[in-house]
Amino acid sequence: MSPTTAELVRECVLGELVDRVDFDLSGMTAPQSVARQLVRRALTCRTSMDQIDDAVLVADELVGNALQHGYGVVSMTLDIYEQGVTVSVLDRGTDISAIPTAPTVDQVGNVENEGGRGLFLVAQFATAWMVQAVEGGKAVVAVFDLTGGTQ
Repeated sequence: MSPTTAELVRECVLGELVDRVDFDLSGMTAPQSVARQLVRRALTCRTSMDQIDDAVLVADELVGNALQHGYGVVSMTLDIYEQGVTVSVLDRGTDISAIPTAPTVDQVGNVENEGGRGLFLVAQFATAWMVQAVEGGKAVVAVFDLTGGTQ
């Protein structure tokens, strides 16, 4: 069984924290685009392009979910460790019971369930993830173990 986000960070599996960057995304007209650019810039030269692409996709999904379900995205934090990164997106929503679901397709090829697909992608591409209540809303945190991914 994979360790939880808290266990990965608490046990220092990712190494020491080397940088923390907070971004205010509230009120932006294109916060997903900004989030993608920020993650890509922060991880360039730290890991492989495949792992960067995975983290960019997850950041995009987290911000998109915050916009759609969390009453607007507030901020994104990147904690960069020696061997990994956490991407945390804070929104104003209070529902922390999010569950990722795989999309199901009917016999004609139409997607049947619309909800939960973004978190399904997060669960597939991140090493671990969690939702936690924070003052003023909730944070969805994705952890990426980037060992073995240097260029």
